[in-house]
Amino acid sequence: MSANASPKRAKVERPRWWNRVTYIPLIILAVLSVAALTAGIAVDRTFVRAQNAPAPVAPPAAEASELSTLCRPPVAPPASEPWLTGDPAAFAAWDEHADELAEHYLIGPNGWIFWSDYVEAYASQAIGKAFLTVAEIDRWVSYYTSIRDGLAAEGIDFYIIVTPSTSSVYPEELPTWMQELRGSTILDQFMAGAGDLPVIDLRADMIAAAATSDYNLFSWSNSHWTEYGGYVGWEQIAPCVNAMFPDQQPLRVPPLEGVEVVGDFNEWAPYGVASPGADWAVPILGGSFEDVTLTVKDGTTSVVPGDSVLDASLLPASTSVEQSWTGKSALILRDSMGGALSPFWAQSYSSTFQIYHEYAGYETFPKYRELVAEHRPDVVVLQLAERHLIAVPPVGAGY
Repeated sequence: MSANASPKRAKVERPRWWNRVTYIPLIILAVLSVAALTAGIAVDRTFVRAQNAPAPVAPPAAEASELSTLCRPPVAPPASEPWLTGDPAAFAAWDEHADELAEHYLIGPNGWIFWSDYVEAYASQAIGKAFLTVAEIDRWVSYYTSIRDGLAAEGIDFYIIVTPSTSSVYPEELPTWMQELRGSTILDQFMAGAGDLPVIDLRADMIAAAATSDYNLFSWSNSHWTEYGGYVGWEQIAPCVNAMFPDQQPLRVPPLEGVEVVGDFNEWAPYGVASPGADWAVPILGGSFEDVTLTVKDGTTSVVPGDSVLDASLLPASTSVEQSWTGKSALILRDSMGGALSPFWAQSYSSTFQIYHEYAGYETFPKYRELVAEHRPDVVVLQLAERHLIAVPPVGAGY
């Protein structure tokens, strides 16, 4: 080949159009994948936002039934919702009282004493500044649904008593500036989501009774209801439980023959706070109360009068009577608010085993399955102070 000769070029085939077409489905798939991922992220964000939103404060509209009328009479809603709407003026008003809120207690215009946020964000809960999200209420409902269904599978009745805070029954006794900031509470959210759970809400009947009573249902110098307040609560609890379980022997409400004020149990005395005076009201009950065999946590057994109060400091404890109202045994998980109900439980059930639940502790929730296996009750009762609802159960907890 001469120097001037051109080299022979290799023949290069151009891509045929159908080769290009074969990539089109892959391109479409890639585009759709990106679109799906984008949509998925958007949906996920929407879901997360919905779960993190404040839970509803009103239940879905439903026709009133005998059970709902007895167990959950409606509570009047607040005039406004400053915290759920994020009202800047409400936050500013709260901040203006920072020094007052830094104390362990708050004092209302008539001398009533309340915990500040020192105890379970009490002040924030009282006015709705502390609230739960949709996800948190869902966890409560899922938790109790698991317990109810697990117990039902073993033929065990179950009901829940939420004992209200003083601020829910006497909101007019809160500091005046707090009254002006009241919105719906965590208990409103819980009841709105409770559905068909066997929950008893005592607020409406207690508010009505407090408005006309000459005696305090809750003490102005103690964070608990009085024994008379417990009796008023039992007036609703008994018919409600009887309606829940109509085939069982009924709980009874002893006749009230009078009320007596027995003293001043000032819970805030250690903080140097003076009480407005003696107001601890005790019901004088008619009818016959059977003596109770009581065994307390140190193993001591004694026979006590049937109307005796079982203080939480003595738990775990057991009671027994020969002739109870129902003929059944009960496992009762309770806190210090259960003291005022303890005489009625002791007469209602042939035997009770009462333990202090750990809902206030945030670390250890009750192990229902283990307790049931140990005590084999016919009935499980949970009495829970309203303020403990802020301690949401862990995911997957239950029966």
